Amino acid sequence: MHLSILKSFNPDFLVEMLETAQYFEQWNKLLYTADILHSYAQRIYEERLYCKVMGVTIPSVKMQRPLVYYFGFSQQMRGVAYQHLGDYEQARDSIYRYVELGWLEDLGTEGQEIACEFRYLAKVNLYAVEILSGKIELLDEYVRFLHTYPKGLLDGLVVIMKTAICYGLNVDEQLNHLTDDISEIKSVQDNTTQLKYRRFCYLVNLYNMRKV
Repeated sequence: MHLSILKSFNPDFLVEMLETAQYFEQWNKLLYTADILHSYAQRIYEERLYCKVMGVTIPSVKMQRPLVYYFGFSQQMRGVAYQHLGDYEQARDSIYRYVELGWLEDLGTEGQEIACEFRYLAKVNLYAVEILSGKIELLDEYVRFLHTYPKGLLDGLVVIMKTAICYGLNVDEQLNHLTDDISEIKSVQDNTTQLKYRRFCYLVNLYNMRKV
C-alpha cells in the first residue's frame, strides 16, 4: 500500500465497520477488517519512521485518533473474534499484542494514555479468555475485578454465564456479588448495551433451566 493510497484511506471508517461487525456478531468479517486496519497502522508507522530517519517532513494523514489507537483497536477486535469463535490460543496472541504498546515511538501524552487504557483492557480480556478456556479457579478474582471496571461488566457477565453453562458450574454466589451492578445496567438505553443485556438474560435462562 503506497503512501498516496494511505492519504486517501480512512481508518475511522474501518473502526466503524469493526464496531458494526461486532454488533452483528460477524466474526469472520471482524477478523478480515481488523487485519486491514492493523496493516494500515503498520504502514503509516513505517512511513513515519522512514521520514524521521531521512530528515524529511512527515506527511499528514487524516485520522481522528492517535496512531496507537488503531494498533490497539485492531488487535482488540481480532481477539474478540477469536474468543467468540472458541480459538482461545489466537485470542491470547491478539491480547498480548496490545497489552504493551509503549514500544511505539513518539506516543505523546494522549498516546501514552491510550496505551495505558489498552493495557488495562488486555487484563480484562485475558481473564475472560483464561476462564472460558477452563481456568475456572479465576472466576472469583474476575468478579472482583469487574467491580473496578464497569465498562466491562456486561461482557464479563456473558463470560460468567457461558463458563457456568459450559462447565456445569453454580455461579449464583458470583451473580449475587454483582446484583447492584446489574441493576444499574437496566436503566441504560443505548442499543449495544441492551443487546448485550438481552444476551446475558438469555444465558441466565439457559443456566436456570439446567439447574431445574
